[in-house]
Amino acid sequence: MIKKQLRIATIVLLCTLMLGYCAAAEETATVHGSLYNWYTLEPQEDVILEINTTPAQTIVASNGIYAFTLEPGSYLIKARGYENGKLTSYSEEEITIKKQGDYVIDILLYPAYEEDIEDFNDTELNNLTTSVEEDTRIVEETSDDRDNSYYLLILIIPLLIVAIYFYRHNKEKNVKNSVTSSPDISEIEQAHELEKAGEKSHTSRPKEAETKEEELPADLKEILAIIQKAGGRITQKDLRQKLNCSEAKTSLMIADLQRRGLIDKFKKGRGNILVLKD
Repeated sequence: MIKKQLRIATIVLLCTLMLGYCAAAEETATVHGSLYNWYTLEPQEDVILEINTTPAQTIVASNGIYAFTLEPGSYLIKARGYENGKLTSYSEEEITIKKQGDYVIDILLYPAYEEDIEDFNDTELNNLTTSVEEDTRIVEETSDDRDNSYYLLILIIPLLIVAIYFYRHNKEKNVKNSVTSSPDISEIEQAHELEKAGEKSHTSRPKEAETKEEELPADLKEILAIIQKAGGRITQKDLRQKLNCSEAKTSLMIADLQRRGLIDKFKKGRGNILVLKD
């Protein structure tokens, strides 16, 4: 009787385990896919995959294809690619399984820079950190120098504009002053006009009327004396040097003497010859 009860209990236990296994199998999902190389985008061979199940699962995908059977939950798949026994590529993929089914997840393996850094010893890491800090300092100093150059340029440009303005202003002022302070042109024109008027009056007036004019001014008497001392004739240039006065004033006085009929003026080359009349 006891043996019969044990057999029945064993059969019930086995049935329960089988039902539980079947129920668990119905809740699992299949995750599979291909592993690709970052550079060539071709299947990556010799890849070790690890997934954080309980217990963790690890497989070797020698042909670039993998597959896992998982229960609902969140997982992290780590993939490491090797060439000639050296780590060359690495990737991590987080997945979430909500229900049973078939999931296709392809994984792209990137260059394993971070893994290479982790393999450095303390001395190598210190050297790398120092190098990076030095490069950063050089870049910052270069940036500061550029900023200072920009500020200096901003300050110089207004100063140049002000200097150019004052230079042009002073130049225009000097030109105006030279024009206004130089009456030679207008005086010479007046002298020529007086000379023409003197010539006309000389031709229209008789000598007797001219000699009877009022007494000569002192400056005109000085000119007559210089011409007489020079032998009765002198160049206008030599006369002006002896008078020590401007060319315009000399021309005016000569025109006045011509108008009075006291001297004659003859053109010779570029200058004039003055002759004292009898």
